[in-house]
Amino acid sequence: MRPLRHGYTNDTQGDGVVVVKRYQGGIDEVLRRGTELGVLERLPPGLPVPKVLGAPEGALKLQQLPGMHGQDLIDEGLGRPVLRSCGELLRRLQQVDVSRVFPDTAAGTGWVVVHGDFGPNNMLFDQDTFKVTGLVDWEWAHPGDRIEDLAWCEWIVRRHHPRAVEDLDDLFSGYGVRPSWARRQQAAAARCESFVERFRSGPAAARRRWQENLSITLSWTE
Repeated sequence: MRPLRHGYTNDTQGDGVVVVKRYQGGIDEVLRRGTELGVLERLPPGLPVPKVLGAPEGALKLQQLPGMHGQDLIDEGLGRPVLRSCGELLRRLQQVDVSRVFPDTAAGTGWVVVHGDFGPNNMLFDQDTFKVTGLVDWEWAHPGDRIEDLAWCEWIVRRHHPRAVEDLDDLFSGYGVRPSWARRQQAAAARCESFVERFRSGPAAARRRWQENLSITLSWTE
C-alpha cells in the first residue's frame, strides 16, 4: 500500500483495491471513526460511496473507488463541470431519509444528511463525464441544515481555489438553488468557529489556523 494524495488529517493508504484509513489528529479519533462507519453502513444504495470491507481497531478498510480527485481537476481549469456535479450530487444526498442514516433524528426537524466536509476536496470524478465516482471521508457527518454542505463546498473553492470562484455559478446551477450570500457566509463562518472551539484545548497551531480561516471567511464579499 502507498499513502494516498490529498490526505490531510488521517493516515490513508491504498493499493488500488482497498483503502486503509487510520484515524489521527489528536482529538476525537474514536468518535470520527464510529461516525464514518455508521454512516457508510446506513446510506442507501446508489450513492457513490465506498463499501466498508472491515473495521480493525482504530481504522477502517474501505473499497478504493476510481476517478480523478476533484481538486486536481479544478487546478487543471475544469472547475465548471466539477462544481456542477458537486451541486447535483448534493441535491441527491439531501433527498435521503435522514432518519435512516441517523436513527435518533426527531421527525419534523427539516434536517438533512450533512456530509460535514462536502466539496471537491473529498470527491472523485470520471475524467470524461465529470460524474462523481466517489464521495469519501464521512467522519464529520451529522443531521443538520441543508445550507451547511453547500456553503462549505463554496468555502473550499474560495479558500483553496480562488481562481475558480467564477465557476461557483455552476455549483448553484447543479444544486438548483442559490441561497443568499448572508446565509452561505454565516454557515461557513459557523463551521470555522466550530473548529476554533474544537482546538481550544488542542494544538495551538491548529487553533490559530482556524482563527485565521474564520477571519478570512468573514472578510469575503460576494
